[in-house]
Amino acid sequence: MTDKQKQKLIILSQPQRTTLEGLSNRRPQLPTDPIRDELVTLGLVVKQGAKWALTPQGKKVLAASSNRRNSGGFSV
Repeated sequence: MTDKQKQKLIILSQPQRTTLEGLSNRRPQLPTDPIRDELVTLGLVVKQGAKWALTPQGKKVLAASSNRRNSGGFSV
């Protein structure tokens, strides 16, 4: 398997997972949120104007976490 084919394992903490779910449900967000900033650096969330949106990778991570809530980690 080449480097391009390897899948990256992302393990989110409970606050990160909750924030990601909140963003996907378009819940109101605080102006500053350190956990949301961590998700931005991971490339799971982007700011679009005044709102926040999930990237395609963020949507995959959210779907995987809801399918395998107790599995610990999942591939993206």
